[in-house]
Amino acid sequence: MTTYSQTDLATRMLKDLSLVAADEVPSATDLEWANETVSSEVAMLGSVGLPIWNGNEMAVPQEYLTILSRRCGLAVAPSFGLMTFTAAQEAMREAERYMTVMAAPRLSNPLPLRTDEATGSRSRYNHLTGV
Repeated sequence: MTTYSQTDLATRMLKDLSLVAADEVPSATDLEWANETVSSEVAMLGSVGLPIWNGNEMAVPQEYLTILSRRCGLAVAPSFGLMTFTAAQEAMREAERYMTVMAAPRLSNPLPLRTDEATGSRSRYNHLTGV
């Protein structure tokens, strides 16, 4: 599985916002600022129930790179006049909706359906399913 560092994510965020060209290396100041933003946003997402990875060292899974870069970028876009704060807040909620699905995909581990057919009794889950 390919993973990316916090610096990779911060650089990607700057490029996604077009603050740094695709083939450009961010300045040390821009990268430090972007790293601080990424660190803060990731910590906040974890505290509201959207953990992106486990452990102490930041290793962003490949499937999160784009969506997390965009989400973190929304936190800084208003400060560069790229969008209003209100629009950024709305876009953050939408990005977090997708991240929620990614963090806990539905039906990835469905509960086994138990019908007790061998004994002829009704399912003990009938009260949940209405059957």
